[in-house]
Amino acid sequence: MDGLSSYPTEMALVLAKQWEQLEYPVELLPDSRSLIALLDVCYQASLLREEDAPVRCRIVYANPTQLNSFASEQARPHVLTFAEATPLSPHNLRKLYAAADFYRAVLAVHTDDEGRLSIWGLVVTGTEWVNQVEGSRSGQVTLPPNLLIHAIGPGHLVVGSGHQRVLETNQGQLLTDGFDPFRSAWISGRFSHVRESLLDRLPEPRSGEEWPTVCPSFVRDLAQNMVRRVLRLVRNRRHGGLLVFLPDGAHDDGTCERWLRFRIQFQPNESTMLYRGLMVRLMTRALEVARSRQLAVLTWSDYQQFRDAELRRFDDQLIDFSHFLADMMTVDGALILDHGFRLIGFGGEILGDRPIQRIHRATDIEANRTVMERADSAGTRHRSAYRLIDGLNQAIALVVSQDGDVRFVAHHNGRLTYWPYLP
Repeated sequence: MDGLSSYPTEMALVLAKQWEQLEYPVELLPDSRSLIALLDVCYQASLLREEDAPVRCRIVYANPTQLNSFASEQARPHVLTFAEATPLSPHNLRKLYAAADFYRAVLAVHTDDEGRLSIWGLVVTGTEWVNQVEGSRSGQVTLPPNLLIHAIGPGHLVVGSGHQRVLETNQGQLLTDGFDPFRSAWISGRFSHVRESLLDRLPEPRSGEEWPTVCPSFVRDLAQNMVRRVLRLVRNRRHGGLLVFLPDGAHDDGTCERWLRFRIQFQPNESTMLYRGLMVRLMTRALEVARSRQLAVLTWSDYQQFRDAELRRFDDQLIDFSHFLADMMTVDGALILDHGFRLIGFGGEILGDRPIQRIHRATDIEANRTVMERADSAGTRHRSAYRLIDGLNQAIALVVSQDGDVRFVAHHNGRLTYWPYLP
C-alpha cells in the first residue's frame, strides 16, 4: 500500500485536507500549530510505557461548553471537569492514561487562553462505544463529532470525528488510500445466495397475521459487521492471520483435499453451522420486536435502536463467535469457512507450488481501475492467498499482516486482485 511518512507536520496537513473533504465542521479542528502539537504529543506518548505497559488512550479535542452541551442530551458521555487543567505532554499522558482506560474513558484537551494545549477533563463513555467501533449495534453512548485521537500502540494512531474514522498512521505510513470493500457490489453479490437461504429459513407467519418483511440489506449488514469485528480483533493482537471463504460445498466435493492440508479439520455436521442457526434465531426475534413496534420493514437502522434483552444475548453470542474466529485465525495457517460461514477447519496450509508473478491492486471499490504490482513484494501469507484465489476463482481471502495491514483478495473482472482495507 502506498503511504506517506507520518511525521506530525505532514499528519496535520493530511488530516486537515481529509477533514475538509469529508465535510466535517472545520471549527472543530484546532489551528494548524496546535494540531501539529496535538498529534506530536499523542504520537510521542504512544511510544512510551508506564510500568512496562504501553500507553493506550483516547484524546478528544473539545472545550467544556461543547462537551457539556452534548452530554446534556440522553445517552451521552459523562463529563468530569478537572479543578485545574494540566499541560498536554507525553509525560502527562503517560501518567494519566491509566485513569482514562482506553475502553471506558477519553481525556479532554483544548487550547487555553494563552494558546497552550491542556488536559481539562475526563469523559466517561463506558464500554458500549467499543461495540459500535467494532461494528455491532449502536451502544448507549454516542461520541461527539469532535476530533478524536486513538493512541493504540507504538506509532499507531487512528484519528476521527467521533466514531467516524478519518485516517490512520501505522508503521511510519499515513493510511489514506484504502477503502472499505464491504461496501462494494461485487462482494455483496458473492454472498447473495447465503442471504436468500437464511431468509428462507425464517418461520412463516400464522394465517391472518401480518409480519414485517426483512430489508434485503439486513442480513448483509449483520454478517459484515461480525467480520469487521474479527478483523479488528486480529489486527489488535499483532499476530496476523488468514481467513478464507470457500465456495459452498467445498467441504465435501474434494476442493479442500486438493488445495489444503489442515492442522485441524472439523467433522461436517450441524455444530459447524453454528452461525447460521444463531442468525435465524436473531432475525426471528428481531421480527417479533419489529412487529410489536408496528414496523412494516425490519431495517438495520431499526435493529440498532432496539433495546431488547433477548437480542442483547444474541449480540453477545455474535461477539463471542467473532472472538472464536479470531482465536482460530491466530493459529499458523488459514481459517477456512464456506460462504455460508460453515466451519471447515483452521491451521490450513495452502498446497500447490504454482508461482504468482503479478497481482492487481484495486484503486476503486469495484476494481474497475487497478494497478499492476509484483506479487513477491508481499509476504508468504499473502502469496499463499494469491495462489489459492488464482486457482479457486470463487473463493475470497482476507489477509491480515502482523503490522495491521489488511487486504481482501479475490478473482474479479478476470483479474487476480487485492483491495487495501481501511474501515
